[in-house]
Amino acid sequence: MKKETVKNGLKIALVAGGVFALVPTVYGQAIGIQTLDRMTTGTPQQLERGEQVYEDQCATCHGDEGRGGADLGERLGAEGFVGVEVERSGLKSIFSVITHGYEYNDEEHPVFDNLFYQDRWAVSHYVHDLIDDPSPDPEEVVARIRHEAVEGVCDPAIRDEIAGLAEPEDEAQLERGAQEYEMRCATCHGDEGRGDGPGGATVPPARDFHDPAEEWTNGTSPLAIFTTLEEGIEGTAMTPFGHLPEEDLWAMTHFVREEFIPEEELEELTEEQIEDVCRALSQPPRPDPIPIEDAMQFLADDVEEERFLRFHDYGDPIVHVDADPIRGQEVYDQSCAGCHGADGSADAPLGPYGTFPPYLHIEPAPLVPASVGGTYEDVAQRTIVGPHAPLPNRPSVAAFSEQDWMDVQAYITQFEGDGRDRIRVSDEVDEIDEPEEAESFDGLTISVPLDDSQREQVQQIIEEIDDPELARQSLEETDFLEPGDIEIDDAEDAPEEEAPEEEAPEEEAPEEEAPEEEAPEEEAPEEEAPEEEAPEEEAQEEEAPEEEAPEEELEQD
Repeated sequence: MKKETVKNGLKIALVAGGVFALVPTVYGQAIGIQTLDRMTTGTPQQLERGEQVYEDQCATCHGDEGRGGADLGERLGAEGFVGVEVERSGLKSIFSVITHGYEYNDEEHPVFDNLFYQDRWAVSHYVHDLIDDPSPDPEEVVARIRHEAVEGVCDPAIRDEIAGLAEPEDEAQLERGAQEYEMRCATCHGDEGRGDGPGGATVPPARDFHDPAEEWTNGTSPLAIFTTLEEGIEGTAMTPFGHLPEEDLWAMTHFVREEFIPEEELEELTEEQIEDVCRALSQPPRPDPIPIEDAMQFLADDVEEERFLRFHDYGDPIVHVDADPIRGQEVYDQSCAGCHGADGSADAPLGPYGTFPPYLHIEPAPLVPASVGGTYEDVAQRTIVGPHAPLPNRPSVAAFSEQDWMDVQAYITQFEGDGRDRIRVSDEVDEIDEPEEAESFDGLTISVPLDDSQREQVQQIIEEIDDPELARQSLEETDFLEPGDIEIDDAEDAPEEEAPEEEAPEEEAPEEEAPEEEAPEEEAPEEEAPEEEAPEEEAQEEEAPEEEAPEEELEQD
């Protein structure tokens, strides 16, 4: 690799505090986990593209349709994929062989990093589909691919080249650096690099190369100084020297480090910095412009692929066992057919909407069984918060009842199209209508279910805080309870529960009154009654008024 390539790569690097931070072009190589998941899903569009890539890049060695028998392949020891056992047959393993190469039988599979990653994944899916019984991917292969998806790819050859530039080549390079320094730098930085040259009295002053490393704007590592020379420092008298040959910049970099910077202030090139710059230089080249007609076709293809991926994320349509598709047709005809068509074909666009141009036209999506993948709850959530939310003058699907959603989903699964072969019926009992049982804790009621550890934490807080209101506020600060989950029990309820216990003696009163009702028949003992009741009044002061009540009635009689 020519050093000019490294120079161009370093142009996109920014140095801050001696640590490299690269502009977003580096992350263009790191596709991210979400894109990686999309690439590994496998769509009809990927298989179609993968077949084209295979014919152009792979059939010469592996044979047409992966059947082997190609002349060049037999000379190189390459085999087919159909009807044979393939050593690295997992999807990610195939992608790894295409991206990083693979040694086999004293031969080496070439690296196809000239292909865009989309094409590498497409041909990986095509080859994987040819193999009868593919094996699982090794964990180390999966881990490497995920790491590269997040961090980007570093070409080992480029990495070695960058690491080699961090050290002086020879004495001749240092002598060249001295000459360049004297001609271009000494005027400001001085002959001894102390910032005392005749042109160094600037604001801020020229850098004294003997200063501690933490005082340097960009640090003292080789790449930091190179980039300072290349880019300059904005807002200072340090102008960029990017017009000079790369060799001159590296010569000045190493001369300043070797001649002026104290050894204890030298910052070495870190592995992280090397990896960052390497990933920047390892990114694929920018594609050539394409005609608008081709771009429009690619966008149309993307729409179909996006649709496939969306349906894949929805999962299989799961129809509830209590759903009624006949009733679902009635709901659909009333609320859905006006936009999506009686059979879900959605032939006619809606509109125009708006008072002034450009007017809004809406093109409803066709409905197929895969459109209502997942449970009816999933369908309801996607629909309510999705594209139906901003539609003008449309009936609100949020008004659908739970049974409406069940029935409409069941009816749409009878349409023709994607997902018709993946419909399942749920045999689980609907738990939505079953209210969760609330739990009571010494004056507080919690309406959400708790596990054992949460229940123990609640009990501990309530025991530590005697005040119910303060205990509720403390519980609402936990990570498993929210305002509205906790209610304070009504204070008036407590005495009512205890009342029967206190009133128990009152219930016994009628039993004691039974002999008193016979008192009129035996009038003689009436005078002795008070004498007999005297001990009772002393023993049970509270019951005395209750026992006197019937005596007064007798006297009145």
